[in-house]
Amino acid sequence: MTTKEIVLQVLDAFDNNDVEKILSFFADDVEWTMRGSSVTVMNGKDSVYKFFGGMEDIKMVSSTKDHIVVDGNIAAVDGLVQCKGKNGEEMAMYYADFYELENDKVKKLSSYIVDKKE
Repeated sequence: MTTKEIVLQVLDAFDNNDVEKILSFFADDVEWTMRGSSVTVMNGKDSVYKFFGGMEDIKMVSSTKDHIVVDGNIAAVDGLVQCKGKNGEEMAMYYADFYELENDKVKKLSSYIVDKKE
């Protein structure tokens, strides 16, 4: 699979709230850094799995992929995600994700998240 095909599979898994599929594309020692109003760093699949466990009440409703840029084993994707929380509250965030692949697995993911203001 190409870098773009792998990243598209990961994005599809995010869209479908499929944690197991997302993790199947991550390296065991993946490093995921999320930057927004705070910074969260997850090291390893177990850390990512625990993060998703704390987010199980939040479901993806829709997302856009405004740009997908691939250069070798690096890909960048940006767009808007809309999620729904456990009490039905809706959240919308702009995102930019940078993927670095190694041996066809996501080795490093950097996410930038900004709440959409109405």
